[in-house]
Amino acid sequence: MEVAKGSIAIMGSGETSPNLVSVHRDFVKQIDNQVNAYLIDTPFGFQENADVLVDKLKLFFKKSVQIDIKLASLRTQDSIDSVDYFEMLEELKNSNFIFSGPGSPSYASKTWINSEIPLIISNHLRNGKYAVFSSAAASVLGQKSIPVYEIYKVGMDPYWEKGLNLLDLYGLTCTIVPHFNNQEGGNHDTSCSYIGRNRLNNLLSSEYTNILGIDEHTALVIDGSKKTFTVQGIGEVTAITKLGQTSFRGGIEYPLGDLQDILPRPEKTDLSNKQGKRNETDLNILKKEVAKLNLELKNNQTYTTLFDSTVQGIIELRNKFRNEKKYSESDEIRDLLDNLNIAIEDGESGSSWKFKD
Repeated sequence: MEVAKGSIAIMGSGETSPNLVSVHRDFVKQIDNQVNAYLIDTPFGFQENADVLVDKLKLFFKKSVQIDIKLASLRTQDSIDSVDYFEMLEELKNSNFIFSGPGSPSYASKTWINSEIPLIISNHLRNGKYAVFSSAAASVLGQKSIPVYEIYKVGMDPYWEKGLNLLDLYGLTCTIVPHFNNQEGGNHDTSCSYIGRNRLNNLLSSEYTNILGIDEHTALVIDGSKKTFTVQGIGEVTAITKLGQTSFRGGIEYPLGDLQDILPRPEKTDLSNKQGKRNETDLNILKKEVAKLNLELKNNQTYTTLFDSTVQGIIELRNKFRNEKKYSESDEIRDLLDNLNIAIEDGESGSSWKFKD
C-alpha cells in the first residue's frame, strides 16, 4: 500500500515532558540538512496568553531539543488570504520539521479546514519530512474530532467536529482520541479526552468512526519510509473498532500493516489529498507574489527588477479592476500599496509608482 514517506509523531499529551523529549530529538537527528523547524500556534491562538505559550515552546525546543523553532502564526480565520498569511505559508512550505500542540481541537479544526494548512501538512509528509502533533493538534488529524471544550466545559450534547483526515496518508481510517487514559476527574470519568467513555460511546452510536486512543505522555510514531510504527512514552496506543479493541505497547517496532489491517483505508483513495485547494482569485495570486517578495527582501537580497515588475503588475491589476468598476478590489490594492509605502501616479501615458517621501 502506498503511504507518505514522512514521519509523524502523534502525542496524547506531554509534548514538553521528559517522557517524550526523545521523540523530538530522534526526528531532529534524522534530518540530514539544517533543521528548519516551525511551530503552528492555531490550537491556542484564541487564548489571551498565546504569546506566552509561544515563548515557552520556543524555550523548550531551544533548551531540550537544541534547535531554534520559528513561528508560523495563524490565530484567526480573519487573517486567511492576507499577505502575512501567504508569507507564513511560503515559510512553512520550506520547513522540514513542523510542531503543533495543545489548545482547542474545535478551534484548530475550524480554522485549518478553511485554510491551506492541511495541504501544506499533507505535502510536507508526502515529501518525507517530519511532524509532531500533540493533544488538540493531534485530535484533528483523523476523520473526526472531539470538541472537548464544548462538551466537557460548556456541557453541550456530544457531537463530532470534522477532522482533516490526514492519517489517510498512512492508510489509516480513524479518529484520534488523545488523553485517552486521563484520570484527573477522580470520582468521574475523564478518559477519552476528558469526555469519558459513556459520552464517547454515545458519539459512536450517533455517527460511527474507528478510534485510535493515545494515552497521556505517550506517542504513536509512524515512519512512512520504513512502513513501521512504534509506541514511545509511558502508556499505550489503543485501536477500537466494531470488531473489538487492540492495544500496542512500547519497546516494539511494529509493521505499519498491523495498524492498517485494524483501521483500513477505503480502497479508492487519492493520496494526493486535495484538501485545502481553493479557487484562486486574481487578488490572492497578487498577494502571494507580494508575500514572496517580502520574504526575499527580509533575506536582505537585492531584487530591484523583481520588485519593479511586481509593482507594475499590481498597478495593472488595479487599473483592470477600476475599468471593470470593481471598486472594492481596487481599493484593497490601494491599501496594499499604501502599506508598502508606495504611491501611484496616474498620467496620460499610464500609471507609474514611487516610494512615498
